[in-house]
Amino acid sequence: MATTLPASLYRGDEQYERERASVFSPSWLYVAHESELSAAGSYVATVRAGFPVLVSRGADGTLRGFHNVCPHRAGPLVHDGAGTASSFVCRYHGWVFEPDGALRGARDFGEPGPAEGCRLWDVQAAAWRGLVFVNLDGSAPPLLESLGTFADEVGGFDLEGFVPAGTWSHDLECNWKTYAENYLEGYHIPLVHRELARSIDVARYEVEVHENWVLHRAPPKDGTVLDGRWLWRWPNLALNVYDDAMNLEQFLPLGPDRTRVAYQYFSRDGTLDEDVSRLSKLLLDEDAAICEAVQRNLNAGVYGHGVLSERHEGGVARFQDLVRAASASRGAADGGLGPRSSRVSARWPRPRGA
Repeated sequence: MATTLPASLYRGDEQYERERASVFSPSWLYVAHESELSAAGSYVATVRAGFPVLVSRGADGTLRGFHNVCPHRAGPLVHDGAGTASSFVCRYHGWVFEPDGALRGARDFGEPGPAEGCRLWDVQAAAWRGLVFVNLDGSAPPLLESLGTFADEVGGFDLEGFVPAGTWSHDLECNWKTYAENYLEGYHIPLVHRELARSIDVARYEVEVHENWVLHRAPPKDGTVLDGRWLWRWPNLALNVYDDAMNLEQFLPLGPDRTRVAYQYFSRDGTLDEDVSRLSKLLLDEDAAICEAVQRNLNAGVYGHGVLSERHEGGVARFQDLVRAASASRGAADGGLGPRSSRVSARWPRPRGA
């Protein structure tokens, strides 16, 4: 019988900082739909696990990613959101950077000027079937290789034929792992999600576990066969795909005890099915209530660790194994120094490819 992670791993700034380094920095993380980056000069800026990042489309059509941090004195280059720019101008002191990240000019800096080779910190950026991802510290294999059989599972669906149909988010007072583990099992459905339980055969709810992703299955009670895929991929991406629509969900850590669950809906004609939206919000409200209650109990100092059901909680067990492995791997590699992206030259970022 598997033992859960200890409660201490679900709280505290120190643990959160370790996971920024061990879980999020080395992973491919979804940031935008490619339609937001279709034109030369278009960009999307956002934050992932406390890392401010931006991705832009160059005049040559190449996607490029950077930390949204000026190497002069840490000013932001662009506001969060989408836009267009022929260059990046620091909003603090006006340093100008080329679309490839090289310094064009340091406004009224004086002599001696900035060191040769000063540039923005690079992050890997790549697209898969219309979805744009970043890898913050450059340690991950190429995106398609990293996706592996997760990509194969949706090979028969026309992801490229979908266009954005709406977004919605909800902030929860719980650790991101608390919510992720809730997503990874159907054991709680009869008690927490009464409406959902009335529409599916809960006794036949299955979670198929793979190396770094899982597949959910739940036959409807009317006997029809669902033709979609309900997928989760390490560390914080859920993808629900159907013939005519798609829902992408992210579990975004905002701190040790806060998580933003962000939904992005897609359809063929750009319209959002109101029933889908209503049910998504209902399920999340129900999940939020139970996850926040669980987090309060994790913080109370009563619960140390628990056990996992082999029948119902295989997805949770796999997730917790991945948390353990990430912590062990990055701890050994970095000697406790934190994310690689924070350990480049103390004065200037390393050149691309260094």
